[in-house]
Amino acid sequence: MSEIMNVELLIALPFIGAFLVAFLPATGSRLLSLLVTLATLSVAGNIFATFDGTNSADFTLNIPWMNDLGVNLHLAVDGLNLYLLLLTTLIFAVVLVCSWTTAACRRPLFLTLLLFLEAGLVGTFLSQNLILFFIFWEAVLIPMFIMILVFGGAKSKSAAFTFFLYTLAGSVLLLAAIILLGVVSWQQTGVWSFEYNDILNLQLNWEMQLFVFTAIVLACAIKCPLFPLHSWLPLAYSESPAAGTAIMAGALSKMGAFALIKLAVPLCPQVAVFAAPWLLVWAVISILYGAIMALRQTDIKLLVAYSSLSHMGYIVLGVFSFYETALHGALFQTFSHGLAVGGLFLLLGLLEQRLGDDYKNVTALSTAAPRFAVLLLLFILTSIALPLTSGFTGEFMILLGAFQKAFALWQGQAGATSLVAVLFACSGIVLGAGYMLRFARKILYGKSRQEMILPDLGLRETLVFVPLLFLILWVGIAPAGYMAKVQPAVTFVAERVDSTPASIDLSLATVLHGDANGR
Repeated sequence: MSEIMNVELLIALPFIGAFLVAFLPATGSRLLSLLVTLATLSVAGNIFATFDGTNSADFTLNIPWMNDLGVNLHLAVDGLNLYLLLLTTLIFAVVLVCSWTTAACRRPLFLTLLLFLEAGLVGTFLSQNLILFFIFWEAVLIPMFIMILVFGGAKSKSAAFTFFLYTLAGSVLLLAAIILLGVVSWQQTGVWSFEYNDILNLQLNWEMQLFVFTAIVLACAIKCPLFPLHSWLPLAYSESPAAGTAIMAGALSKMGAFALIKLAVPLCPQVAVFAAPWLLVWAVISILYGAIMALRQTDIKLLVAYSSLSHMGYIVLGVFSFYETALHGALFQTFSHGLAVGGLFLLLGLLEQRLGDDYKNVTALSTAAPRFAVLLLLFILTSIALPLTSGFTGEFMILLGAFQKAFALWQGQAGATSLVAVLFACSGIVLGAGYMLRFARKILYGKSRQEMILPDLGLRETLVFVPLLFLILWVGIAPAGYMAKVQPAVTFVAERVDSTPASIDLSLATVLHGDANGR
């Protein structure tokens, strides 16, 4: 019962807190928001510590809601969402502390939006009913849109509406796929059901799988995002307040990666196998495009934004390699990238609080503010996958698994497309090191500006980054404990793909019209 209450509290705490904060004065609302985020983080930490990969039933809440339509309030920790629950709750706590002295944080609206966002993200990762999943998926859109619009920069209106329209288009595709799955459930079983486990047992023919897979992948490619569906990203990241950018890059973008591994691959394994080589190419294009664009940037925020685009490509590469090693790497990379990019954007936000727009021209940070410089360098080294950091663990496992899969396909006379794609993906590491180290050299060791007065990080601001760095090093040095917790979930996804018949006819006629067996 206590474990079930933990799952319920992960959503209830920020959701109820958001309503209470709206009616409190500024001082009381900040304090309550901090208590709520810390309490939610402690619940997520308890779940992470006690979940062992085999006790999912102990962390499940399933309450009937609309029985005739097969919609239940079904929440569960299933392994695939374990890292993301800890990441999300930690990011929100750190974001709130880093924003503590800002004008936005003194407004109840900002705090209410923050808590609603946390409830929506956690609900998305926990949902085991597809309609409930979609409700939470959409619920994240509105507070993020308002946060950009109200608290963003000079071009906040354009950024907010671009973000809204792009993600709404993806949501329409996702809803269409979910409705189709519900209809198929009714046709095959005689009852409506949107329960994830029920949908997994449906017999989907080729055309159905193709539609569902395409709709989910496009929705996820917008949310991640992937090139060329990333057009909302540069403007939204640069115009959002620092808190909003850290949430978008650190947690919200992971919704797309999560839906790929949770929905697209297990529900449509045949199409996933067929499309995998092309999705690997797509992922590599995003990796290289993001890296090349980051090399061209002089704006610090845009550099980190395009870096994020490149790193999300590695996650997609890991997912569609299908090897357990690569799938583990993809989960690690979602976790690691969220920690690193969240830390980077928050540090840039603290610089902006001190210097205004002049933060973009800051140099010689190692001399002016050594604590700032040390923390920034640690997050930069994680981003370039320095060994003994979580960034190295994630990228190494992704590339190792991808090489294993691609080499096996090449030896099996299935073509060299995947192998060539993985080889090009490795060049993204070199490009990533190039633009991040150039950024570090400029901001940390450039020519000192005597007129610049920059207060260093205080004790509160320094300590708030310690949990992020602790997890980065823990995953980098001792990942085995983390892997054991998610091993059953990763094995399940890999086995769904492995059980796909190897003799599928993937001729053009089959792709367009299905084969004689209805696949």
